[in-house]
Amino acid sequence: MLVLRVLKKKFKSLPHVMVEGKTLKRLGNCFKQFNTWLDRKIGYLARSVMWPHVKVVPNQIMFLPFNHSVSCNMKYISEEIIRRKADVELYWSVTSPETASIGAQEILARDCGTLDRKDPRVKELQEYIDQHVHFVKTNSYEYFHAAASSRVIYINSLLGDKFYPFPTKKEQHIVQTWHGSLGIKRFDIAHYNTNMSWPVAAMRMGRLTTECISNSTFEDGVFRETFWKETPILKLGHARNDIFFPNYEKTRAYLRGRFIRDYDLPEDIHFALYAPTFRDNHNFAVYDLHARAVVKALSERFGGKWCLLLRYHDNDKKNEAGKNTVRSDEVIDVTKYPDMQELLAITEVGITDYSSWIYDYVLMRRPGFIFAMDIEDYNNERGFYFKLEDTPFPVATDTSELVDHILSFNDDVYQKKVTEFLSDKGCMDDGHAQERIADVTLQWLQKA
Repeated sequence: MLVLRVLKKKFKSLPHVMVEGKTLKRLGNCFKQFNTWLDRKIGYLARSVMWPHVKVVPNQIMFLPFNHSVSCNMKYISEEIIRRKADVELYWSVTSPETASIGAQEILARDCGTLDRKDPRVKELQEYIDQHVHFVKTNSYEYFHAAASSRVIYINSLLGDKFYPFPTKKEQHIVQTWHGSLGIKRFDIAHYNTNMSWPVAAMRMGRLTTECISNSTFEDGVFRETFWKETPILKLGHARNDIFFPNYEKTRAYLRGRFIRDYDLPEDIHFALYAPTFRDNHNFAVYDLHARAVVKALSERFGGKWCLLLRYHDNDKKNEAGKNTVRSDEVIDVTKYPDMQELLAITEVGITDYSSWIYDYVLMRRPGFIFAMDIEDYNNERGFYFKLEDTPFPVATDTSELVDHILSFNDDVYQKKVTEFLSDKGCMDDGHAQERIADVTLQWLQKA
């Protein structure tokens, strides 16, 4: 059926192509797509033959982040296991194994707020990391072998790549942490009306998942109405959100200090983050926030000197979005900064459109604002779980309105709305999710 659809699409305009003198080129592209499709089918067949011959290693865990880097909930779960120096082998799927790393100095410095490089704890922990943490290139043979042999596999989107799926074994735990939490965007099949290969892969993922980790009754409901109808849900909280609570105050201070040093900024600088989500229709004009006006309003309302951090979604890293008014002397592009949660930890004001990160950020109870120029279009494109107006965040559809919301921001009203919002969603994050998830994970390994 796929071949017929491709042929139909390719040859719909055949007369025009012939007139233009591009017939063989069009045929070549068609056969190239067919070869790619056939290669993927052969690959899955080969993996199915390979899988039964690879034994599951009882103390092995694999992390499969959708952006193929050390990030999101899995980063913080991994770090907690490393802190305990557990007898575990940790495998990470990454784009570049040669440059991927988890540093002992970084982990301990975040825990302590600062740390002397000569501290013996650094050497001890680094030796553990060197021996027990492994990085493999996504979709390589080593990647598939590690997936076949891991007792526990953590994912935060699809199980593997949608074009490179693999089987699973009944003795494996396939654990979904997802990459949103209280996010507003729908992603069920009824509302995901572009890129239909993704929902097909998501349905497969849902069938193979053995546990979902949730941080709220709201997220429980999202799991149930999308791809995990009967999958056991573990209400443990999101590990990446621990960083927002009082027990990680030293961590946040360390991250802020490091960022200021890395970018050669004054100590008294204040940070606002503008991080919009991607658009299925690739309409980048909706990102066009006037940075200078926003920075001026932040300074007038909250005092001090402000800098706007700009971060685009992973899907937009290569596009030309925001080349106009978002760019200015007051803006630092942090799109390539590896860890979103670290940026949130140093941010004092958050601005987004429909991205789920602000529903993590709200846990710090710092001011947040919605800048959404295309609310109606986006609602039709993807749909919302709840109205933007029902969130604690003032909603603006242009920069002028956003500036007005900043200047008139009332913290007492905002704090009341945050309390009501978190209560309504049944959020249970408390700064100790890493510990709970690590406890459960190690229990699974012990029962192997």
